[in-house]
Amino acid sequence: MWASTIGSVTGPNLAEPAGRLTALLGGPGEAGPYLLSAAAFAGAALVVWAGLRPDPLVVARGAVASPTRTNLAAAWASLRASGTAQLALAGIVLSHLVMVGLMSMTPVHMDHGGASLRVVGVVISLHIAGMFALSPLIGWLADRVGRVPVLAVGALLLLASGAVSASAPSTGAVQLSVGLTLLGVGWSCALVAGSALLTESVPAAVRPDVQGLSDLAMNTGGALGGVLAGVAVAVTSYAALAVAVVVLVLPFLAVTVSVSVRTRPA
Repeated sequence: MWASTIGSVTGPNLAEPAGRLTALLGGPGEAGPYLLSAAAFAGAALVVWAGLRPDPLVVARGAVASPTRTNLAAAWASLRASGTAQLALAGIVLSHLVMVGLMSMTPVHMDHGGASLRVVGVVISLHIAGMFALSPLIGWLADRVGRVPVLAVGALLLLASGAVSASAPSTGAVQLSVGLTLLGVGWSCALVAGSALLTESVPAAVRPDVQGLSDLAMNTGGALGGVLAGVAVAVTSYAALAVAVVVLVLPFLAVTVSVSVRTRPA
């Protein structure tokens, strides 16, 4: 996770140098970040192909005589039967939806204020650092204080992010940095605690299927968040989008606080 953090934080700050290098070579500067990404993905694929030996899938097939079949009906039944699993899934999907929506529109908002690609890269880097850098600590906290309280903290941070971002002008790089960092940490709290709560709330036999459904729902929510955020900014404003984040997260925060209080040990 920390290795991913290093790459994720470094990447946005390489966009401008990659653009300049591409322009010097006679190509369009806007293509530079995409060419750099393509080269990085190709390098990663080469490392996996050459270094991941033996293939974990081959090892798993050799260790399991009869692979378990996917049972989506049982996974859905387990989700419907567990209130904590539903709470966890709701937190995962909601946090990803609002995170993608607000994050994807922040560079557009900053561009309207004349921010350079370098400044935008710094803001997004801080956001991504918030998403991943503290995840081991958040996992430890989820073990120590409980999954639902950490879910509540995540919701509170997402709400604070919306409030901070709503009042940030397009030229307010510092304020947007704070808002996006809070957004990343809130997402991390919700995803780490929510994933742990989800898997422990369903029988072990259906956990892989439930996790697959969770990933599908989460990424569908992210895609929906990105589309709706673009429409919201086009029709209204970035500030209205950030206010919508607050409105969406507030009921979930109230539910998680209520559940946390009810289930707190005496």
